[in-house]
Amino acid sequence: MQKPCVPAFFCKSYGIFRKSRAEHPPHYAKIPYFASVFLYPAQSDLGTPPNIHFVHLNHQTMKKGLLFSLVCVLSFSLAQAQVTFFDDFEAYTPGSMISASSPDWTTWSGGVPGEDAPVSTDQAYSGNNSLKLQAGSSSGGPADVVLPFGGVYTDGTFHFSTWMYVVGGNGAYFNFQAVEPVGTIWAVEFYFNQDGSLTLSNLADGLLLSGEYIHDAWFLLEVNIDLTSNNWEVSIDGTSLGSFSNTNNSVASADFYPYEASTGNALFYIDDVGFEYQEPMLLDLDLAATSVTLPGVGIAGEDVTVGGTIKNVGLNTITSLDITWSDGTNQYTDNLTGLSLGSLQSMDFTHSVPLTLAAGSNNITITVSNPNGSADMNTDNNEATASIYAYTPAPGKKILAEEATGTWCGWCPRGAVFMDYMAQTYPNHFVGVAVHNDDPMAVPEYDAGETSFPGFTGFPSVIVDRDQLVDPSQLEGTVLPRVEMPPAALLANKAEYDENSGLLTITLEASFQENVSGDYRLNVAIVEDNVTGTGSGYNQANYYSGGGAGPMGGYENLPDPVPASQMVYDHVARAILGGYDGVPNSLPASISSGEKHAYTFTFTLLPAYDYDQIKIVGMLIAPDGSIDNVTETTIDEAIANAVGTVSIRPEEIQLQAYPNPFTEQLNIRLTLTETQEVSLEVQDTYGRTVASRDYGMMQGNLILPFQAKNLPKGMYYFKLRLGNRVTTVKALLN
Repeated sequence: MQKPCVPAFFCKSYGIFRKSRAEHPPHYAKIPYFASVFLYPAQSDLGTPPNIHFVHLNHQTMKKGLLFSLVCVLSFSLAQAQVTFFDDFEAYTPGSMISASSPDWTTWSGGVPGEDAPVSTDQAYSGNNSLKLQAGSSSGGPADVVLPFGGVYTDGTFHFSTWMYVVGGNGAYFNFQAVEPVGTIWAVEFYFNQDGSLTLSNLADGLLLSGEYIHDAWFLLEVNIDLTSNNWEVSIDGTSLGSFSNTNNSVASADFYPYEASTGNALFYIDDVGFEYQEPMLLDLDLAATSVTLPGVGIAGEDVTVGGTIKNVGLNTITSLDITWSDGTNQYTDNLTGLSLGSLQSMDFTHSVPLTLAAGSNNITITVSNPNGSADMNTDNNEATASIYAYTPAPGKKILAEEATGTWCGWCPRGAVFMDYMAQTYPNHFVGVAVHNDDPMAVPEYDAGETSFPGFTGFPSVIVDRDQLVDPSQLEGTVLPRVEMPPAALLANKAEYDENSGLLTITLEASFQENVSGDYRLNVAIVEDNVTGTGSGYNQANYYSGGGAGPMGGYENLPDPVPASQMVYDHVARAILGGYDGVPNSLPASISSGEKHAYTFTFTLLPAYDYDQIKIVGMLIAPDGSIDNVTETTIDEAIANAVGTVSIRPEEIQLQAYPNPFTEQLNIRLTLTETQEVSLEVQDTYGRTVASRDYGMMQGNLILPFQAKNLPKGMYYFKLRLGNRVTTVKALLN
């Protein structure tokens, strides 16, 4: 069964739901009518005509509670504009719809009545009225009210405030749109969750900030943004929750949409809504460190690149500067020359010295200085800070991430991008499997297990260790904390491969590090990288095409759909050998620390599979169904694990096993053209050795008889070792 392809993600940790293009197609919003006013300040003393500033004045400027104002400040040839807005909803009739009553408000689709919200007397912070927003269903809406800010602001300062009242048992949501029209880029999203937690996030940066709020009482939410320096600060009732830099550093409108992620219950009121914009005042030489580029988490002992963004917030073009990063003890400086960074332009940088992560928190400060070899005229914005937490992995611990995806799913390129990032960044700790749905790469048994996971709602989603369901963009923050959890057992894939038949015999060995009991199970998945195909089924739907949904690993530059000829699929699940839940009784019910146990699986590689791109994923499944540990190897690595042996092609030694099936005796016939040391080991399907014999040095046409004696009926694997080479045949005992 195909489940929906969603642009949204639900975060178990933070309760985050992304309201994006699927909910709101990018239509142009209806912008209120503004009168145009040109201001001509008096000529300056220097005789140079001052700048001319165009501003918007709303035609209801004199209406009670609603004010647009302009303040002009002249300093020689500079004029600075200020725009303010305030609405306390007292001028409207209770029960009236806000966008129908005021040209300053609109709806997501441009004044559509079904998206409007009513003025209410149920609650009010000041006066008698407020704006009521209540969800009509668990998916949010239909109310979807937009407050345009009168333009797109990319520099200067912007202050937004609103009083909010969230009814107990409910949540709330609104966002800032970064540009026009709405539905293009979400600058930041505010999630007021039912449990009283508040999270801020966007698609570009993930989680930006978190805090708490109160139910059944009015509280003041304020957002202070220095767009010039890219510093966003959020406070509740005058207490700062913190600040952050924002990849989407611009604002154009606010969008109020009743939604709550965990329950869908959303009912809240807003009152005394206002904003104020101030144009920037520029100095001659002024550099700002606007952001530090570091992952939020990492692995202790590994190196990470230190980067960030610098902005010239002065008037003069910058041709040289210094960038220094410090961990509080050591500092490292790069001297950059030959630049041409114009006024209000930004540049990204990568420092030449990486950061070697220490266990725990690593706090980094970036400082920009020495613009054009001179003193910076404003040092208040020269620093930016970031913190990265480094985890210390438990020995032998790896994390399994099973991604639900499909070529029909237009948002699933996000899954491919983040799965590839994790595999490339953490190859020693991350194991990824792409479980396809309803396309030519689907494995029905695997897909059924994946989509039946509790809480699964759509694609793309990732199940981490069969314990957490997350969006692909949350993989790094979800996976890395888990690497510190000691596994119950260390795993090793051992394999033998018959090139003639394509039979791959895999023995998954578990070396237990602690005493365990219960229904532990072993399982193996077969995965292939660099998969390609022909036909429409291999075309990848791509809703990131064109860039309207933001950057996504280059998919924004590809068409929708991406034709099969341009697609290469990695981590593709080809088989789940023990069923989704693993093999029952593949391990004893009680195991002591130090014991080793194994189980043998077989898989035949089809001619269409690429031997060199196949990976074997071995899993230890805990009694609760979660993944305790996982390992991943290539076929060659698994063969090397089998006592460093190499495979023998059966035709090389004219190998035969007969009769097959057999009842009492199996004969193994082979021909050796030179003297070799010969031994035989017989294993059952649990990987247990039930018989063995060392024949010594042998040559010529040989028959090695094997007596089954009191062995139970079933499949057995006969591992024939010739020197350092090995081959395996299987035979059924009836």
